[in-house]
Amino acid sequence: MAIAQFVVNGLLVGALFAAVAVGFALIWGVVDIINLAHGEMVMLGGYTAYWLLSIATGTAEGSVLLFLATIPVVVGVLFIVGYALQRTLVSRVIGTDIFLTLLVTFGISIAIQQLAIQAWTANPRSIQVAFADPSMVVGGLVVPKMKLVAFAGAIVLTGILYLFLQRTRTGRAIRAVSQNPEAAALVGIDVEHTRAVTFGISSAVAGGAGAFIATILNIQPQMGLIYTLKSFVIVVFGGVGSIPGALTGGLLLGVVEELTAGLVSSQWTLAVSFTLLIVLLVVKPKGLFGTGADNEH
Repeated sequence: MAIAQFVVNGLLVGALFAAVAVGFALIWGVVDIINLAHGEMVMLGGYTAYWLLSIATGTAEGSVLLFLATIPVVVGVLFIVGYALQRTLVSRVIGTDIFLTLLVTFGISIAIQQLAIQAWTANPRSIQVAFADPSMVVGGLVVPKMKLVAFAGAIVLTGILYLFLQRTRTGRAIRAVSQNPEAAALVGIDVEHTRAVTFGISSAVAGGAGAFIATILNIQPQMGLIYTLKSFVIVVFGGVGSIPGALTGGLLLGVVEELTAGLVSSQWTLAVSFTLLIVLLVVKPKGLFGTGADNEH
């Protein structure tokens, strides 16, 4: 029963990891950079929701509906942040040496961290969502209600992104730029604008996930790095360029981390995750849903 509880907890948290990772995968596939500032979008999303609730209630506490009402605002704010970052900074290094893109996105990450520390201090904060009974029991397993809400929210964010890419004109433009930017430009697609929109969407999804994360975990200005690392593991694990792969990888990572923390120690979670990643890459180099490499060439 204890193992089943760990698996349930891992699936609930893993969906949030997946929602963060799909944005990371999107930038990697379309803009062709590894965005080391991606985790900071998660952090900014958490703080945006926190301060919206603080303004509304004075204490960053409220009902589920009041919290959910902040999500569209968080998504909108982070879209603007991501779009602006791509237009003003990232676009200048696209197509250059990979180490330069890593340095630029790392510099953006550090700058956002330091600005956040100056603005909000390094004290951990969290959003408190009111429930008459915070947990429910299903089949003998304890399911925290807020984790269940966050799980549903993460699945919705991931699902909306997937449908957006498949069913909308902008989504088709994004996929076209991902596959062949030169050909996309020849048929009239504004490649730079499309890349900026992609960056904005990625940041928006990460920010939305960050808002849900703030309800179940503490947030602080330097939390971004761990989510960037997790996103990298998930994307490579699931296959670069695959949203279903990122979702599957996120759920698997959540389960692995919860089992490791519960059966061994929380200090071993990252070590076990990266070890499994290495083993998978030896056995299946393109990841579980490895379509990314095929799409890009």
